[in-house]
Amino acid sequence: MIMSPAETQQLEPAALALLEIYRKGEHTAVLAEVDQQSKSGPLSPDVLGLAAASLLALERSEEAVKAARHAAAQSPRKAWLHHVLSRAELRLGDPARALEAAQAACRLMPGQPDYLATLAACRRESGDLAGAAATARQALSAAPRHAGALHELGLALAAQGDDAGALDHFRQAQAAEPQDPAAYLAEADLQTKAGRTAEARRALQRALREMPDLVEAEERLAETVGRSRLLHRTLIHLIHLSRLTVTGWLIVAFLYYLLFRLLEFLWKYFAVMLPVGRALLAVTAIWLLGGAAAGRLLRAALRRI
Repeated sequence: MIMSPAETQQLEPAALALLEIYRKGEHTAVLAEVDQQSKSGPLSPDVLGLAAASLLALERSEEAVKAARHAAAQSPRKAWLHHVLSRAELRLGDPARALEAAQAACRLMPGQPDYLATLAACRRESGDLAGAAATARQALSAAPRHAGALHELGLALAAQGDDAGALDHFRQAQAAEPQDPAAYLAEADLQTKAGRTAEARRALQRALREMPDLVEAEERLAETVGRSRLLHRTLIHLIHLSRLTVTGWLIVAFLYYLLFRLLEFLWKYFAVMLPVGRALLAVTAIWLLGGAAAGRLLRAALRRI
């Protein structure tokens, strides 16, 4: 959550409408509406804050930071704006500024589990592992099944060398929020570092049972097959080929057509290249179509090995 229920009730009507769109995951639509509102005059801090949250969701971190800083400067007493700013600064790779913003959010609204979980992440990224663990436990004292706090406590414990404690909290986070990939991926990382490839694979397979379209889990599963980096890259390439949408295949078909026209031009002036060109077209077609089919089989196999 980007804001507490109490703060939600204090939003202006225009921001409430944007929040509903944000909660549906339609972040591009949020930004389009914000752009329309900007044509009518200066944007309010609430609208700017929601725009920053959507920019962050779209991984446009620099723009998110600028919008969140502007919003927090206009309305410094709103904790959720500092919370959004801290997450944006953290994503941008500035843990010091992220920590400052997270502390501001927690001062303005003490005990709020989401804000404390973000503060724990900032402390962990700043190297304060004990502080991160303590903050995560503080969040869990208020909300024992808070997935973000459980995940952050697991990360802090893992960094301190307590693998057993970390795994326990990662699995609690998975049970609390089965649709959140973070704890599954964190467990897989921890198991892989410990050399437990089979356990890492099982964590990723659990993630895919909950979120069948989780590309990152499929890619990491491919990396558990053998030790060759070339093999891993080949498997990941096949996975991506199999996931092409209709639009993706239309683009591929257009590029294939351009290749054909280029070869046709060369054949006109260099007839000797005709056999080579035909072979190249055949290999390309087999690579694309065969690779997509192989990728589908691979994705099914990775879920069962």
